[in-house]
Amino acid sequence: MNDILIIAPYETMVKQAKKLIESSNIPFTVIPGNLKENIDEIRTCINQGAKILISRGGTAQTLRHAFDLPVIEIPVTSVDILMALSKASEKGFKKIAFITTLNILFQAQHFKKIFDIDLQFLPCEDVNEIPAKVKHLIQDEGIEAVVGDVIATQQAVDHGIYGCLLESGARSLQIALNEALTILKSIEKEKARLKQLEAILNFTTEAVLTIDNNERVIVYNESAERIFGVQKNQVLGQKLTECLPESQLNRVLSKHNEEKNILLKISGKKIVCNRVPIIIHGRFHGAVAIFQEIGDIQNLEMNIRTRLNEKGLVAKQTFNQIQGSSTEMLQCIHRAKQYARSNGTVLIYGETGTGKEIFAQSIHNESKRAKGPFVSVNCAALNENLLESELFGYVEGTFTGALKGGKIGLFELAHGGTLFLDELGEISLNFQAKLLRVLQEKEVRRVGGDRVTPIDVRIICATNRDLREEVRLGRFREDLYYRLSVLELQLVPLRQRKEDIVPMAISFFKNECIKEQKVLFWTQDQLFDCLKSYDWFGNARELQNFIEKLVISTEEGEELTPFKICELLDEKKGKLYTKDRQNPDQLQVTFSNQFEEMETQLWKQLLERYHGNKERLCRDFGISKTTLWRKLNLHK
Repeated sequence: MNDILIIAPYETMVKQAKKLIESSNIPFTVIPGNLKENIDEIRTCINQGAKILISRGGTAQTLRHAFDLPVIEIPVTSVDILMALSKASEKGFKKIAFITTLNILFQAQHFKKIFDIDLQFLPCEDVNEIPAKVKHLIQDEGIEAVVGDVIATQQAVDHGIYGCLLESGARSLQIALNEALTILKSIEKEKARLKQLEAILNFTTEAVLTIDNNERVIVYNESAERIFGVQKNQVLGQKLTECLPESQLNRVLSKHNEEKNILLKISGKKIVCNRVPIIIHGRFHGAVAIFQEIGDIQNLEMNIRTRLNEKGLVAKQTFNQIQGSSTEMLQCIHRAKQYARSNGTVLIYGETGTGKEIFAQSIHNESKRAKGPFVSVNCAALNENLLESELFGYVEGTFTGALKGGKIGLFELAHGGTLFLDELGEISLNFQAKLLRVLQEKEVRRVGGDRVTPIDVRIICATNRDLREEVRLGRFREDLYYRLSVLELQLVPLRQRKEDIVPMAISFFKNECIKEQKVLFWTQDQLFDCLKSYDWFGNARELQNFIEKLVISTEEGEELTPFKICELLDEKKGKLYTKDRQNPDQLQVTFSNQFEEMETQLWKQLLERYHGNKERLCRDFGISKTTLWRKLNLHK
């Protein structure tokens, strides 16, 4: 069976179509268009593979309502109209009615001028209107002849007047065939695209569910069948609330907001879900959800971690993963991104837990060296001899226990990429001299070796010590300090950007729930606000550990409350917190031989009492913000 089926409403068109089969390079099938008698034949052709229907006038309208297939209308050209009107005019008829459906239109007044006739044009929205209109024109208007489609002309003949069939010529039929061929190619192209999309959706291990604006399911892949335990034929085209209510995807249609990292239980499985609305030109057209079992995520994460560890030398973190939206943190990120565009050495200052290595990895991944290796070493974890052999490498036989063939050093491994030296302030003066020579010469010689190897390595260093003070005290080489401090980045501790505490806590909480495979919830918006009352001297690391304890100590299904969190926080603060709470008018300062250290403690506690309001604190004590900043950061 051919893809294109022509339903010819009159015999002349049947003959034209059969002649066209011989001359046209477009394959098609033609059958008579008496729908009352041929409807079964048309249905059979469709069942056998016909994809596009071609017809004209009322027949095309009827086909469009009867079958869910594209229907191409054979056009009526001006030549076709002229031929029909000419035929009626030559027989001497002056009062002529042109009756047809709305899909065959023309400007009647032009033809009145040409033929000098009284022409009435009556378009009908439906073919069922034609008989009554013909009868009215004959009985009440005195019409002498009717020009129109098969129904109109047959009605004219039945009422005893002349009926002239409006026929489409061979050219009109060819135009319709060309249009059908174009649509057929588009259908095939769309089918191929859908097949590709279906293959992609079924290949992914994530369950994909999409609904339209009426909450009916339109996409449902094989992974979704596995997670929900419901077959595709029971879901597609059905109302979401009737077939997959536990997906809760219809929430997105009502709220018009995306929901990420939502924890659900579906068919006894623990699932992570992301739900987003589908917006086209500002209008909502449905929603899509991605579901993944927590077990699958953990297995995938384990595989990725294994591969990364096998390969090593990979920076995993980016700026997008850095938590915090405070002004201070955004300024740090902006400055770090600026540094990433250069090849200069970066020196990162920050307390423990402020994310020095995360920034180092992010700078690397944002730089032109992103495709190169990222090598990290903790200088405080190795003694001088071991650190030297790790960084510079060694040749075979250099010392007892040396590997056969020697070992390549981290400087060489980092060639073309970045070397991150963490806890740089802990290295000895002797090793500082060796490190300075490598940075100056840009070449390295392995321990026990006699030849040098050129290196192209960007250095990023990190320390929680004030290297300027270390230089003053003679514990750090001044020339090395100036070599390393080309670009300095000061990370702000969490206690000085407390607006970041709650968003970070929520992020840690979601991650810990996934790790512990727990579904926990809360209903109070200010749940984590009490965390702002603590200074978090361990910064993000300490906060993350606290959240981990919170998740572990909370039973699954239990609602989290501010009381639960404050109770754990009170336990963490211990007796000192309890004493301070009982004596709000006292400040405690730990004795120190350095008066500046005690003064810094005092100012920090005052800032805490002022709930972080620096402007009010400065105003009440008559100091500038610059002075306050210097006193708070004196020993950082």
